Amino acid sequence: MEFLDKMVLQQSAHHMVLLKYLLVLTLIIFYCYAGLLLGSTFLSLFYKLKSKKLEDSNNSIFSKMLIDLVTFNKSVGFALGIIPIISASFCYAQLLHKTGLDLPEFILIAALIFYFGLGFVYLYKFRMKKNKSSWYFGIISTVLLAVSTLVLIGSTQLAIDSENWKNQNDIISIVLSARTIFSYLHFVVFSLLSASLFFLYKYFRNNSEEEFPSELLRVYSRNQSLKIGLVSVIILPALVLIYIFLKPISSLSFNFFGYAVLALISLLVISVFLYVMIKENKTAYGSKALFFLVLFISIMVIKDQFAFDTATKKHFVVLASEYEEYQKKVQEEFGLLVETINGADIFNGKCVACHQFDKKLVGPPYNETLPKYEGKKEALVQFILNPVKINPDYPPMASQGLKPSEAEAVADYILSTYKK
Repeated sequence: MEFLDKMVLQQSAHHMVLLKYLLVLTLIIFYCYAGLLLGSTFLSLFYKLKSKKLEDSNNSIFSKMLIDLVTFNKSVGFALGIIPIISASFCYAQLLHKTGLDLPEFILIAALIFYFGLGFVYLYKFRMKKNKSSWYFGIISTVLLAVSTLVLIGSTQLAIDSENWKNQNDIISIVLSARTIFSYLHFVVFSLLSASLFFLYKYFRNNSEEEFPSELLRVYSRNQSLKIGLVSVIILPALVLIYIFLKPISSLSFNFFGYAVLALISLLVISVFLYVMIKENKTAYGSKALFFLVLFISIMVIKDQFAFDTATKKHFVVLASEYEEYQKKVQEEFGLLVETINGADIFNGKCVACHQFDKKLVGPPYNETLPKYEGKKEALVQFILNPVKINPDYPPMASQGLKPSEAEAVADYILSTYKK
């Protein structure tokens, strides 16, 4: 399954840094959207089944309002869901080139599953709008979205764990590892929190134009959203701490722990906003809480990127070195490589033991032999490359195995130096 690895082009260290920034951006976009989509779909299905059991219209309407949170435009799902996950796959293909990992292909599989899950979400919404039986479409969409995000999260966790690249290079090992499971639980709770906060933002902010069919539904949906949000924000810090402790030692750094602290602080701020909204009935704080939730997931992605940098530091050095060799080879093939050759260094390294300018050593002094090469540098270069015995008083000069460019540099040096 290494077809993406075969499509990869060599990248410089600078380009790999840019790819890391792109990877961070795509993962932030995807997790924000996928979390909201999974959370709203799951909660919509939950209240749909609850309304069916209790025959309660409030739960049914609340279910429709939840699924409408992120399904207002079909192109949004493609732009914020499909494109980012495909981009992440190609970024990992470049950054993990020559590791032998099938991780980029696993992420493409996750993208395909997510695509079908997104389709079933819209089928679920359409049938609900037509008052037709829709709960099974909700179950299918929730399962597909859950599986796709599980595969993606497992793949990103494997990327951080360089010590197990050879041991866990299959999709079953990836999704069943303890690190993946706790990381995924963290994402599920985040998705419930994001759905509840976005619902409060959309329907209860000061300038909201959304209306409720009844005051009873308004109070019910508000209380349910606050309850879900509060429970989620209480559970989330514990999962984040477990998630941190399960990280491989090879990926840890001061930056990693610094961003982990910032993530926990952002959760604390969200919990304060939720408490105020419950205690003082000020739901307008939903927008502020939502902002800190986006900040939280952004910090978590950046934190993992620091872990990825630390874990793959040696691998990136190898890739950068291979790129320099590749670039040099290409330049040589096209005659673009200009080497700076120092004739003095070559002379001092190879010639000075036998030759001096003003006195005889093994060979004659240059001040006696070089005048005949005035204006005949090419002849001198040829002699240096292929020396022949000329003066019977001296032994023949041994060939030094120089390249033509090196011989020319030596000729330039000795012709210019003997005149001084």
